[in-house]
Amino acid sequence: MYTLKADNVLIFALMDDYVEQIELTHTVPEGLVLELPLSMQGEKTVKISGGCVPQSKDGAEVARVCNFSWGKKQIVKDVRFESN
Repeated sequence: MYTLKADNVLIFALMDDYVEQIELTHTVPEGLVLELPLSMQGEKTVKISGGCVPQSKDGAEVARVCNFSWGKKQIVKDVRFESN
């Protein structure tokens, strides 16, 4: 299971069979707001996208390799989670 947490608060969770490609869209509100710097990339909306694809050996899944981008910036690059 893959989870996204902020300040130790669960935002969402996905089973590993559903994380090959995901996309979240955030719209920056008008006016004076507090936003994460990664959300402020010059556009009204920013997407968090990516996923974790399986790697197999001898017909069995042995790992997942994850890549995610926040707008134009890559925030996770080739992180490999091995399964036992």
